[in-house]
Amino acid sequence: MRILLADDHDLVREAISLLFQQYFDDCEVAEAGALDPALELIAANNTFDLVLLDLRMPGMNGLEGLKRTLEQVADKTFVVLLSGAYRSDDVRKAIEAGAHGFIPKTLRGQALANAIQLVLAGDKYLPSSILTDMNDSLSGSGDSDNRLAGGFGSDGDFGRLTPREREVLALLSEGRPNKDIARHLDLREITVKYHLKNIYRKLNVSNRAQAVKMALEDMARSGTL
Repeated sequence: MRILLADDHDLVREAISLLFQQYFDDCEVAEAGALDPALELIAANNTFDLVLLDLRMPGMNGLEGLKRTLEQVADKTFVVLLSGAYRSDDVRKAIEAGAHGFIPKTLRGQALANAIQLVLAGDKYLPSSILTDMNDSLSGSGDSDNRLAGGFGSDGDFGRLTPREREVLALLSEGRPNKDIARHLDLREITVKYHLKNIYRKLNVSNRAQAVKMALEDMARSGTL
């Protein structure tokens, strides 16, 4: 797997490169400290499987750098944004502009590897905090009553999820396995499986990927993403 990592902080590039070497076999990482050198690497050898771009490095100019990169990479190349600080609006606009994911720099080790694997499998990775923001807006607004009656229409109903089920779904969006979710929420693994079963039933889906995809699509439709 060939990865292009573009970030203007040397320590960040070094740390993420080491994580890739640890979690992925036969992984080659090319590095750039700004957008223009990254685009030069793409132009010279456009065979990258994944391109990671720091949202606020030199040359990005907001999402213009993302758009320039998407225009230049091969069709099968996944382009993902990295950021240490972001708002929900940053994530929404990035996905609308064509990013295949938005990964916080705060992710560590296995969580980062899970995020990358999710992207490479064809799903979009978004921070779990985005789903948490949606949960808060549902709990704190009158719209939640309408959602309880409709939600995903005939396909499913996010509003029927309990607070704990929403927490499980948020962690699910990070690609975390059941054991990790259980440890994070201080639950037994069998309890996590029970929550997942209820989530699938309420959303009318059959697996993890479909549940996360449906939640993210609904957030985009409702303007909470």
